[in-house]
Amino acid sequence: MTTPSIRIDHDVPMTTRDGVTLRADVFRPDDGARHPAILSRTPYDKRMSWNSDFLSAIQAARAGYAFVVQDTRGRFASEGDYLPGMPEGKDGYDAVEWVAAEPWCDGSVGMAGASY
Repeated sequence: MTTPSIRIDHDVPMTTRDGVTLRADVFRPDDGARHPAILSRTPYDKRMSWNSDFLSAIQAARAGYAFVVQDTRGRFASEGDYLPGMPEGKDGYDAVEWVAAEPWCDGSVGMAGASY
């Protein structure tokens, strides 16, 4: 059995409703097909979330999911001002809508993550 190829795109920009650019790393099967997605948003540096004990981005992509890990507003690769907890609801909603509309996503988006 061969290991499926995956594609990794770093610092993919997403613009929030108020014009702030948030950046995500996207891990997905490299097959040109549309896949369900798992979104994780973090203030702790998205690069630290690729291979957590909770969920591995590479394993998720090899299992047929797109895995998107995004730095929250004002943190690491994302723009804006960091205000703990604010405006997470709007930014999270915008991120889900963005992922669902991407050509590699089949419109199904789940979320995963640790304490934050």
